[in-house]
Amino acid sequence: MKNVKKIKTPRYFNSLLLPIFLTLIFLPAFTPDKAQASQDSTDVVALTENLMGTVENLRGLEFTGDLPVDLVTAEDMAGIIDGLLDKEITEEDDHNFTSLYVMLGMMPRGSSLRDDYQAMTEEQVAGLYDPAEKRFYVVDVDLSAMLGNMLGEDSGAVGDFLGGLLEGIGGGIGDVMTNSIIVHELTHALDDQHYDLETNMEALQNGNSDDASLAYQSLVEGSATRTMNDYISEEIGLDAENLGEFNSSNMAMAEGLMNYSPFLERLMIVPYLQGEVFVRYILDTGGQDGLTQAFIYPPMSMEQVLHPEKYSPEMDVPSYAPEPDLSHTLNNWSHEATDTLGELFISLMFELLNCDKAQAERIAAGWDYDVVTTWRSNNGDLALSWVSVWDTEEDAREFYDAYSDLIAFKYTAGKWDQQGPSSSVYTMFGYAAGLERSGKVVTIVEGVPENLVQDCLDAARPSNVVYN
Repeated sequence: MKNVKKIKTPRYFNSLLLPIFLTLIFLPAFTPDKAQASQDSTDVVALTENLMGTVENLRGLEFTGDLPVDLVTAEDMAGIIDGLLDKEITEEDDHNFTSLYVMLGMMPRGSSLRDDYQAMTEEQVAGLYDPAEKRFYVVDVDLSAMLGNMLGEDSGAVGDFLGGLLEGIGGGIGDVMTNSIIVHELTHALDDQHYDLETNMEALQNGNSDDASLAYQSLVEGSATRTMNDYISEEIGLDAENLGEFNSSNMAMAEGLMNYSPFLERLMIVPYLQGEVFVRYILDTGGQDGLTQAFIYPPMSMEQVLHPEKYSPEMDVPSYAPEPDLSHTLNNWSHEATDTLGELFISLMFELLNCDKAQAERIAAGWDYDVVTTWRSNNGDLALSWVSVWDTEEDAREFYDAYSDLIAFKYTAGKWDQQGPSSSVYTMFGYAAGLERSGKVVTIVEGVPENLVQDCLDAARPSNVVYN
């Protein structure tokens, strides 16, 4: 099988003001043509220098070098993001992985992974740290005015909660918000000086696992979000109870304000929210030494981020199976992409398509490993082969049954030619999906020619699995 470059999770680290100011940053007004510049031209360089000591105390590390910082307009930030995405996501990457996500039901037809990510980040990002250039950027925007506009609109319960929480702070909230962006980005810079974020992310991106890359991103963003939230809590007296209520209400409001693929929106938010939970667990159980070890030996999967007890004190290492190869079975088809999707992706897939959240999380919770490959025919048809390994045979059975239901949900015009507890075939217009379950392993092929479905299952079925 030829070596195909996988999609790269962008290696710049951005502050979405999550979770404390999620409602503010997700305002439709935060766009390059509408954002208002700050009325008092803040000396961001001096402010950054003043906050470096605060960040060192909160994070428990010391800066080892200088840090360039630029105050930019929202329009300039959009250009910076556009340039970074051009370097990170090629046209081929965009086509191949958008096609995979469309086939799995995560994005609508006609979507572009790159374009949607660019639009979301350009509208939401208030600060950005680029580990390749070792500098960060802060958007010059009047955050106090944005807060006033939001609280003046029909913002519902979260607006009432936020207004009551911040009553009496007045214009000072804009300073707290600006400072919090800088604190977030300074934490990225501090972690980068000690742990070389760029090199670690580069290594992960060469491993054909978006799941592992997202786990590392969750560690990085979780560290910065935890430091930022501790700073804000000290500045405005936000106790743990109010912080939890604020985060929950902000999440609900943010999901209502974003107008993109729910799948991508959730992937954007999770590293901040769940990453902070993960980092706080590590600090609670292992202190600063534990967090240092986490950066040296990062979580290997989102399973470990979602369930921190599977990272520490004893790491639950994922199993392994070879990637399914249909190259000798599908003549005149070419291999496009290889990826490991992971527990979070599988949970979101079921939740966003045909299950409630609790059921989706239960189905995905038994994940132990997966690898998916996609294949393109000469006439443009797309097929996938997917092998997953589960903690127990019961977990494998639950996923097999759930994905069988999902196949029928996605392809309503088809029919089951064969349906059983361990082997099923679903056909539609000359194409087929096949599923097999053997012990802890589930093998799936989808979109293959109907007359080759069993041959494809035989080819995709792993000959050896390394269980951990």
